Amino acid sequence: MKAWVNRVCVVLFAFFHLAVGTGCAEDPVRGDDDRSPATTLTAAGSGLIRAVALKKPDRRTSRPFTAVGFGWRGGISGVGLDVATPLSRSLNLRAGFDYFHYSFSLREEGADINAGLGMGSGHASVDWFPFGGRFRLSPMLVFANNNRFRAKAVIPSGNTLSMNGRDYVSSVTDPLHGSAEVSFRKISPGFTLGFGNLIPRTRTHVSFPVEVGFYYVDQPRLKVDFDGSACDPNYPAEIGCGRIMEDPGFRRDLAAFIGRNNHNLSYASFLPVLSVGFGYAF
Repeated sequence: MKAWVNRVCVVLFAFFHLAVGTGCAEDPVRGDDDRSPATTLTAAGSGLIRAVALKKPDRRTSRPFTAVGFGWRGGISGVGLDVATPLSRSLNLRAGFDYFHYSFSLREEGADINAGLGMGSGHASVDWFPFGGRFRLSPMLVFANNNRFRAKAVIPSGNTLSMNGRDYVSSVTDPLHGSAEVSFRKISPGFTLGFGNLIPRTRTHVSFPVEVGFYYVDQPRLKVDFDGSACDPNYPAEIGCGRIMEDPGFRRDLAAFIGRNNHNLSYASFLPVLSVGFGYAF
């Protein structure tokens, strides 16, 4: 009981000292190093209050639009930049973009293929910190979605293109060539969870956010176009070659190929989100 009374006395002396801005005078009989009990209690209380104040939340970052934080991140969607501002003590508004591009070439079944994967989109999220710490839940909206896969193929003269189980021989004078593209819807809803706050509610400026989740892109669509001429090797070129897209059999085979692969792409209706980064708040 005596210990609790002493602690209450320390706090009362500290608040009195802070309110009036004065301390107890030194005993003239004692030296500078021999302070009175009141002075000792006041100094100890002041130190306690300062220590507690350092742990208090920064009220400036709890009011709407009173601070701004920037985050640089990298993940499976590429590299990106986020900007955040507080809405309340437990909510942030965050927006940014991601970008990634990769291209490659290969030779597949006699065709020379040049392909590229491009990822680029903007996003906006409301970050909710339900427990007042770094853990957050974030409904999000992905917009200006330019994620797509593109490929161009040239079938050299005399080589064979296989389509839906049938073979088409590329013409000597007008070789076959085609293009393909997989694209996604432009606006998609999503949800992520993570750790890290771009606007820390304590007196610090640095954060290391981690985010994982998904967004829904519905049914990706495959588009394929071909041009050039195909030949039947059993006939002379004058009568055995013709424009590939004027062949009803090829159009049926191409439609079956596109339909089958669009069905396979239905499993890619959800795209993942995974990133780590570094943030700084002003």
